[in-house]
Amino acid sequence: MRIRPARQDDERALARIVRAAWTPESSVFPRPAADAPFFRAPVVPENVLVALAADEPIGLIKLVPMATAQPGLGAAAAHVQQIYGLSVVPEHQGRRAGTELLGAARAEAVARGARRITLRVLGGNPRAQRLYERLGYRVEGVEREQFLLGGTYVDDVLLALDLT
Repeated sequence: MRIRPARQDDERALARIVRAAWTPESSVFPRPAADAPFFRAPVVPENVLVALAADEPIGLIKLVPMATAQPGLGAAAAHVQQIYGLSVVPEHQGRRAGTELLGAARAEAVARGARRITLRVLGGNPRAQRLYERLGYRVEGVEREQFLLGGTYVDDVLLALDLT
């Protein structure tokens, strides 16, 4: 497996990955439509890393500067990168693709001069939360019963990784 920055011509493959990896435990949004675009601000090629197996995209991570995601914050948030999503096709889940993508995102955040990486995970997705915590992310907040998904109230969990 190798990881590289996304390119504009990856769009269809990345959209397929997100669609294939989508579960109601991993997203508050409906499953993306088959023709939904992948790239749209602030998710642009320079903010996406792609995992490849045998030169085929199998996973991705979206790493967006907080100041880009929330432009009004400007320099006050320039030291924070946000993970906007991590997706791995089901047949490659549990094979270190997520771990490798998170490691690459960490290296990219450091290269960008970040001091922190933040992300949100649904309380109904303990597998993802364990992965993040195993890699050093710590829970910084929980918005209890923030979402009503499939008739069940689900927490929104904020995690962060200190890069200093």
